[in-house]
Amino acid sequence: MFAQVRTKNPSAAPLRRSIFVNRRAVVRLGSRTATEQCFPGRRDIIEVNTVSSIENSRDKLRMKECFSRFDVPQAEWWVALNNTNYLRDTRDHDTLINALPYPLVGKQIVGFKGHGMQLIENETQLREFIRTHDNRYFIENFYNYAREYRIHATSDHSFLAWRKLRRSDAEQRWFFNSTNCNWVGEDHDLFQRPNNWDELCNSAVMAVRAVGLDIGAVDIRVQSRNNPEYIVCEVNSAPQLGDIGIEHYRREITNIINNK
Repeated sequence: MFAQVRTKNPSAAPLRRSIFVNRRAVVRLGSRTATEQCFPGRRDIIEVNTVSSIENSRDKLRMKECFSRFDVPQAEWWVALNNTNYLRDTRDHDTLINALPYPLVGKQIVGFKGHGMQLIENETQLREFIRTHDNRYFIENFYNYAREYRIHATSDHSFLAWRKLRRSDAEQRWFFNSTNCNWVGEDHDLFQRPNNWDELCNSAVMAVRAVGLDIGAVDIRVQSRNNPEYIVCEVNSAPQLGDIGIEHYRREITNIINNK
């Protein structure tokens, strides 16, 4: 029988009716569809990426709290609360704003492909950001690291990686995403693994495990090849998948189901 693949990501469509297993299974790539809707009245269902794990990766604050519990390296962050205070910090509003390290990044709690991100370069811009944005946003430290990699991983190993290279015509050069980057694989000369590659892969696995996913894609920003300080930006439960990604995800998901 085929595993039910639930996703709204068109690039993952080839996985539907292509993962043949001998147990009833539902696979969520970004979907929050309940198991009961997929298999009404059944209790013997294998789940790949539970609803709660999708929620943990979708909501960036929940994701960051999960990262904290698993000691996943990440950007320092703060959350505006009713535009007058901040969570996770006991200092008063003005004292904290004066002490924050600039530049900062304002981000949507639930966002994708960089939508809603804003670079905040000074106190005036921060106060305006807080005044004009609601509680769907948070603020984190900006790390102007030169490289970003996407590492696909399960909860126990990594299996595929890409490097994001900013295009020469990119207008916004302070972040990496599909709108301003080309992607190269591990066999490309420009992939150039950082010296601590094994550590990055281990952090990707830990990020997937932290939010409870079985499989996902982890974005990691790295200072340089030879000075490999890094932060884990986020874990994505519904990444874009080309032909190579489909092949790897089909194999990995099949193994996950068979080993549960």
